[in-house]
Amino acid sequence: MIDWTKTAIVAIAGLAGSGKTQWLRQQLQKSSEPIIYFAPRTVDCAVDRHCLALEFPHWQFLEEGQEVELVQAVEQGAIAILELGFYVALASGEELLKALEEAGFPCQRLAFVPEQMASSPWHDWANEIIEVPMHLPSNEIQVWRSPLSGQVFDPASLNIFWDELTAGAYGNIQRAKGIVEIVDGRAFYLDYVAGMEDSFYRELPVQQWLTGRPQRFSGLEVVGTQLDGRQMSNTLLDCCLGDELLDYYQAQIRQQRQDTTEADYAAA
Repeated sequence: MIDWTKTAIVAIAGLAGSGKTQWLRQQLQKSSEPIIYFAPRTVDCAVDRHCLALEFPHWQFLEEGQEVELVQAVEQGAIAILELGFYVALASGEELLKALEEAGFPCQRLAFVPEQMASSPWHDWANEIIEVPMHLPSNEIQVWRSPLSGQVFDPASLNIFWDELTAGAYGNIQRAKGIVEIVDGRAFYLDYVAGMEDSFYRELPVQQWLTGRPQRFSGLEVVGTQLDGRQMSNTLLDCCLGDELLDYYQAQIRQQRQDTTEADYAAA
């Protein structure tokens, strides 16, 4: 496994749902070292990046076009994490990795692959292979993303959509993950990997948003085969609240909070 005291750059790659981001959490949750996180081609719907930013606020998160800043941070002693989704050609990250190696910064390449996969471009690329139990898609894998910032969901409708999604109503799902806002002002992380008995839900540690549309990131990423993106988009929109209903429910919740505060004050 990686010796973080002797490593400047760690590049990780593999199929969606193979556990790359969870591995990062486990490896670095107690680290006090400066960490730079860089994930190419996720600018429009960077679900993992936003979740990691909440969990590790001391990390620095860079986007495409900020490669110079990444190099500078490594030169100043930071550890750089490059997470390469399966949709990113391995060669596209090699120029940056080799430039860093030539400058004297050690780099480790890890690939997370299904245990039944004997060979792949990841096997040829990686210094270390981590085999994981997961379904191996038989058809060409697709990625469908939907930025949802500002949208607020009716929880019951969202649950129906998510159940339909993971049951295969919109294609064969290998992985689905997202950050969504619901009407009571809370934000949740949703996660599903093919073969899981149940989806994973986690409330995010953000302030409840009860006035207008949330001005923070939310979005959904679905990976699979034969995806029906148009139908997913249409159904998602049907689950979102219009301005009038959103204002009505938010006003009700604010009033309930005020009533509770006044009752607590009167009882004190």
